[in-house]
Amino acid sequence: MFVWGPTKPSSFRRNNRTNRILVYSEINVYVSFSLSSTVVQYTRKMSSKRKCFSVEKKMEIICRLEAGERNVTLAKEYGVCHTTIATINKNKEKIKKLFNNNFLKTKRVRASTQDQVDKALLQWYIMQRSQGITLSGPQLQEKANFFAKQFQIEHFNCSASWISRFKVRHNIGGTVSEESLSVQKSEWLTKVWPILRKDFNDEDIFSAAETGLFYKLTPDKTLQFKGEKCTEGKLSKERITLLVAANMSGNLKKPLLVIGKSMQPRCFQNIQYLPVDYYSNRQAWMTSTIFMNWVRHWDAELQTQNKKILLLVDNCPIHPQISDLTNITLVFLPPNTTSVLQPMNQGIIRVIKSTFRKNLVLKIISNMNENKDENYPKITILDAILMINDAWQQLSALTIANSFKHSGLAEEILDGPSSSFPNDIEIEDDIPLSVWAGALQNQLPILKKELDEYDHIDNGVAICEEPFEERIVKNDDNDDSDDNVEDQNEDVPAPSVLEALKAAEILNRFVHSNFNDEILTHSISLLNNAVRYCYYKSKTDYLN
Repeated sequence: MFVWGPTKPSSFRRNNRTNRILVYSEINVYVSFSLSSTVVQYTRKMSSKRKCFSVEKKMEIICRLEAGERNVTLAKEYGVCHTTIATINKNKEKIKKLFNNNFLKTKRVRASTQDQVDKALLQWYIMQRSQGITLSGPQLQEKANFFAKQFQIEHFNCSASWISRFKVRHNIGGTVSEESLSVQKSEWLTKVWPILRKDFNDEDIFSAAETGLFYKLTPDKTLQFKGEKCTEGKLSKERITLLVAANMSGNLKKPLLVIGKSMQPRCFQNIQYLPVDYYSNRQAWMTSTIFMNWVRHWDAELQTQNKKILLLVDNCPIHPQISDLTNITLVFLPPNTTSVLQPMNQGIIRVIKSTFRKNLVLKIISNMNENKDENYPKITILDAILMINDAWQQLSALTIANSFKHSGLAEEILDGPSSSFPNDIEIEDDIPLSVWAGALQNQLPILKKELDEYDHIDNGVAICEEPFEERIVKNDDNDDSDDNVEDQNEDVPAPSVLEALKAAEILNRFVHSNFNDEILTHSISLLNNAVRYCYYKSKTDYLN
């Protein structure tokens, strides 16, 4: 006799082909038994409701698979079929890409049926949020319909559900307050960042960010530039854009990327080598084209070195996703978190600019001491590149490492001289300009308040063009250069070989008289030998 136990059968069904009877119960347990056999089989029926994991949960599964856990074990733990786990593993590259772009809670990412409208609306949305403008659903609907009309797309009427899917596709949440920003940072650092960085050492984790610089600005003109975003007009001729990148350890600094207005400034004549990567366009902006070229070139370099890195960048329109990168894992910081998560904004950029301005102040004082007619020298873009590169090279590994720590990305703060740089000249990176200038015994006739303003004058300078609606529709990156913008003061003749030889001899005596540093004196010796060789070549070429 067959005893059911605590459950009652709810239905019976006979399979005539197999001569078996299926007895279904109310708790999704069914019993099958053969009419010609006393063998009874109990099987638990799988739930008909399909489980759908978020990107964050899928990434967790992928990490556990990569750590060596078995497919069957994970399937049992998550309550799914082993083929579901296999499918997740099969699509791991797509899932990793979504995870790197902060699509964490999303379960399904559906492509838009109106790709042009989707891309244009996203670019416009990011532009508005970067200015602190809060947008509602109806406003997004209205702007989507505007772009559809501009693209001459017929029969498109943006609905609330389309906007809802748009927000899901691009991981757009509600408004951002200081409290929610703190929570967002904490969640990203505890849940996302450990997974992103697990395959990389500190030396292989890089961060990059842009900043604008008024390179011609002298302390006496601070009021003229105060509060200037420099998006166009006369003052835009006074600016350059810098891209700064370094690794978490601080011992690897990528050569600066400098963007000017002219492709071939007159002061570049006879220049054989620049210590920076130089690009140009009409407004000295960073553009998506320049950014992609820079990243792809770096990726190619890393391929030859057989080295792979993780690169953190801000989430903004000029930083697009780049396909086919083999040696760079490009990770975008969560939206609106640049001020708290970007290491370059935790002191690195500020120190570089401050050091540049200290070098410029010294140039001004030397001009005064030479009794020149003009106390404030004319600064060419070449002068600016050489001085900002000096500031970049002077920046200590300790400052860089501590900036990563302050952002929460690194685990410990270094509190002493970096062991990787035992021969560095000890220079305090973070002395305010006004304090530093105060030690010059009033040789600079500028008030402390003016120097403080001068030190932070270009903190809000725009680094890219605001993507106005017309430009978004045209998809115009404005990468054309303007070779007519540099003034006549940029036409500076190169020093002669004889002048360089005399200057090198003076510099050689100065270094040996003031420094007890083997690396520095060796570098000066190399410099002297190079100048002497040029002098010799100039004489032998003259005789021939």
